[in-house]
Amino acid sequence: MDVSQQALLKIAEQSSTLAERLGHCFVPDEAEDNKKLAMSRLKTWCQVVAQSNPEKLAKRLVWDGLDSNTIVEALGAVHLVNGQELPVWMETLREVLQTDWDTAYASTNRCLETENPIPFEEVYLPFVYVAREKLIAQVGASWQLLSEEVHISLERQLLLKLASLGVRSLEVEFSKFKAQKESTAISLTQQQGEHSNVQYQTLIENFKAEKLLSFFQKYSVLARLVVTTIELWVEEKAEFLQRLASDLPIIQQTFQEKIGHVVAIQFDLSDPHNRGRSVMALTFESGLNLIYKPRALALEAIYFQLLAWCNQHFLESSHATSLHLFKIIKVINFKTHGWMEYVEHLPIEDEVAAQRYYQRVGMLLCLVYLLQGNDCHQENLIACGEHPVLVDLETLLHPYAREVNPTEEVGAQSLASEQFFEDSVLRTGLLPRWEFGADGDKAHDISGLGGFGEQEIPVRIQKWQNINTDNMALEYEPGIISAANNVPLLNGIALLPSDYVNEIVDGFQKMYQFLLEQREVLLGTDSPLAALAHQRVRFLFRNTNVYGHFLDKTLYPQFLQHGVDRSIELDVLSRAFLAAEEKPSIWSLLALELQAMEQMDIPYFFADSSSNALTLNSELVIEGYFKEPSYDRMISCLQRLNDTDLAQQIGIIRGSFYSRVARGMTNITSNQHVSVGLDLNAITPLTQAQLVEEAVEIAKELQQRAIYAPDGSVTWIGMEYLPKAQRMQLQPLGYGLYDGVCGVALFLAALAKVTGDAGFRSLALSALQDLKKTLQHTEPNEQLRFTKEIGIGGATGLGSIVYTLVQVSQLLDEPELLDIASLAAALITQESIASDRSFDTIAGAAGAILGLLTLYQAKPNPTVLDQAQALGYHLLNNRTKSETEFLAWATLEDKLATGISHGAAGIAYALARLYKTTQDPVFLEAAEEAIAYERSVFSPTDGNWPDVRNFSLNKSKLSFMTSWCHGAPGIGLARLGSLPILDTAEIRQEIAVAINTTVQFGLQNIDHLCCGNFGRMEVLCVAACKLSRPDLLNTVQKQAAQIVTRAKQVGTFDLFSELSGDLYNPGFFQGTSGIGYELLRLAYPESLPSVLLWE
Repeated sequence: MDVSQQALLKIAEQSSTLAERLGHCFVPDEAEDNKKLAMSRLKTWCQVVAQSNPEKLAKRLVWDGLDSNTIVEALGAVHLVNGQELPVWMETLREVLQTDWDTAYASTNRCLETENPIPFEEVYLPFVYVAREKLIAQVGASWQLLSEEVHISLERQLLLKLASLGVRSLEVEFSKFKAQKESTAISLTQQQGEHSNVQYQTLIENFKAEKLLSFFQKYSVLARLVVTTIELWVEEKAEFLQRLASDLPIIQQTFQEKIGHVVAIQFDLSDPHNRGRSVMALTFESGLNLIYKPRALALEAIYFQLLAWCNQHFLESSHATSLHLFKIIKVINFKTHGWMEYVEHLPIEDEVAAQRYYQRVGMLLCLVYLLQGNDCHQENLIACGEHPVLVDLETLLHPYAREVNPTEEVGAQSLASEQFFEDSVLRTGLLPRWEFGADGDKAHDISGLGGFGEQEIPVRIQKWQNINTDNMALEYEPGIISAANNVPLLNGIALLPSDYVNEIVDGFQKMYQFLLEQREVLLGTDSPLAALAHQRVRFLFRNTNVYGHFLDKTLYPQFLQHGVDRSIELDVLSRAFLAAEEKPSIWSLLALELQAMEQMDIPYFFADSSSNALTLNSELVIEGYFKEPSYDRMISCLQRLNDTDLAQQIGIIRGSFYSRVARGMTNITSNQHVSVGLDLNAITPLTQAQLVEEAVEIAKELQQRAIYAPDGSVTWIGMEYLPKAQRMQLQPLGYGLYDGVCGVALFLAALAKVTGDAGFRSLALSALQDLKKTLQHTEPNEQLRFTKEIGIGGATGLGSIVYTLVQVSQLLDEPELLDIASLAAALITQESIASDRSFDTIAGAAGAILGLLTLYQAKPNPTVLDQAQALGYHLLNNRTKSETEFLAWATLEDKLATGISHGAAGIAYALARLYKTTQDPVFLEAAEEAIAYERSVFSPTDGNWPDVRNFSLNKSKLSFMTSWCHGAPGIGLARLGSLPILDTAEIRQEIAVAINTTVQFGLQNIDHLCCGNFGRMEVLCVAACKLSRPDLLNTVQKQAAQIVTRAKQVGTFDLFSELSGDLYNPGFFQGTSGIGYELLRLAYPESLPSVLLWE
């Protein structure tokens, strides 16, 4: 096919990027409607990068030295300047378009696989043909280093790359093509069935006959990306083959064998960086397996030298045992690239070897902690028999950026929390940690030790049906992360790290003590760490998934027609910079990000381990960008190793594994009862003074563990409950009452009220300082984001914040906090109410009602009452008919749950209180029907209400919990709270049953409020006060004495049912601050409010 200069010119002009248009090679089209097109694109650009804020877009333009006139000229249609030559890549496109299709097909169809067809694969065979011929011409004899099978796999790798670029656009065109010939297509399909490919073959024949040119004239960006891809493929593979030819003697010498030809290659084992280069795995004739990396492997070489040093000196230390040696991997390092011994995923021999494996995991974790490593996700860790091996070391010595404007953009408390994480084992990426999609309801874990088994991720994956037939269709299915090689296998069964936490901790502790013993040597001039100075290390400016997401998005057809449209979409990366008022020092990095992504690269940045400068390229260095050189940071970490830090890191290790297996409010009915054989009559109850004294001890630990920010705000590290995902996450406390700073502040305020201690008062207010700043100074867009993230609930959301601020205001006589509470209440808008699907007291509308009513009682405001009523109507409008014909709410797992936390009891209680304030009978009627629903499922035999959650169900047998959150105690508490409104014989009978069940359940080995002993004590405490039952108060005070005695004996309260150990959690509902508050409640039951009733 002859391709004219004019045809290519159109493609070149349409595919030009925004950066190219702003150069001197293009001029705007003079057509009258061109400015209209430009203004339309300007509006789109404003939406993409500035969320339709023209001032932010103007700021973005100024930072690049641009003005609106220049930009408008660049956004419309453009033409190459007269006399300007076509871009070089156009010659490759011309060569492909002029290639004889039959020749290309005959030469390259060997890379097609009948059983694994690639959508529209024939379209790209001429590109594969041209690319291969270019590669052979460049590498000469080196081509013969590869077997014929590898030649074919090279071609198929390129074919897959090319097909991924244009598959959506071709699908659109194929659909249009079929629609134009609809009657004929239907007839042919009826004749030949669903696998007819007559229409498809007709499309391919049309492409052979000049239609491909018109296709690329429409999808000019796709033409450019396809050509760029083959040019980079040729460049990368030629470089690889030349290096292989040159390095073969050294490879053979290193592995002491004649290795022969390359007989297999696995491609694309890493993201593409630096013009499409990525990692490959090679298999040679001899059976040798090698990893090729297109970057220097100095860090890998030094790392394994360090492991060898540890092996030698560990044997000589007080921890000597031959079982704790690391596996050493051979590394061949060059300045530009390197080769590594392939690490195979091998099974473990027996259980003893499994224990050794996880001890080594702990030792490895300790070393990576020292070496300032991060991003050690599941693909970077391989279980090679009883040896865990890290295989990607480029993020050792990872530097951390200096925050440019900490007081406004991030907040001092957030920065303090961030600093804590940077200095902890969580930074390594080895420990379990949940990641979430935009909605926060699906959790997955890709960490080195948490990423195991198949997990659903919040990404839809393309799946083609009936590929390359007339019925070809693109469908989507949930994304699944498959099991990786990071989990050891014994007899084919995965050995989960959560079952070996003690071994991991033991290994971590042994290596930590070893490093302490060797500290002087490691800080000396002959230290094996010294080689890490002045090394090139990678800097991850953004999560690589962010880049990948936006690259994939720009492959949709609307972005593959005009280069400027794709450039605008990619410029979404600038949005994060625009939060700053002044031009960031790192602004020039954006241009390099965009340049890389224009050619489908994942941007790659690096730094010198002994410098605090960020090197963007040979000419652009940003001095002082990092907080400190990463080598210095490693040395500082070594110097500050001590017993306190060791204990803290072990607590974090245990906490991270607990968060991996916990499901929030866990069923704990099987937990060991500690009240068996316990004679309460023999126990002396704690006096009021003793109860307060124990609360003070809890507060002192909060003081010791607090993370202080420069502005005086304070936070803690703890287990956060994420209600949408029903998961726990170890992280800096959020704002909520359940597990955030509000809960800690409420306890400290109550303690300050009781004791008059100014220190506890100050700490309580400091805990709320960052929250106050957020509510007072947040922009509208940020307020929407904040509201969406935190929700409206009474334990985890805005309702809990309102409730806490009101209570702390009254406890500490701080009227300003009522004003702050009003700001939080104002964020509970009609939109946030409508989006609520939780409905319950914890995370939904019922809890928001309780928070707003508390504010209304303290500071009457019709607007607040209107909000509470809107929430009430929202609940009335979202009920579901139960199997017993009563209306209730589908909350957890779309089940009609019972109970105070997520079920009908808590919602009925909120509606009853709303009725008391508004006197609107519809709320009382709904509350009564919800109670009737719970009554209809009550089990007289068990004296309890069933737990309907999936993980609680045992086939057809009902499951029960006996705690505040689920079961009789919480339901009894809700009925007690409603007594002033709903006082009937049936209600009082239910209260009596609930009290009896709670008393009979006694004590067990979980202490916190939500699911444990102190939550049940609060139920009995409320019953004692409301029913004039001093015997119940005496019972719980004795129970408290027993639990406090046990806690002193073991050194801690028991907070969690799995992997608890010495795990510390400061939160209210599942932590020590809630226990502290309950101790105060038992000391002063009449003067302190029942938080579990939102009094």
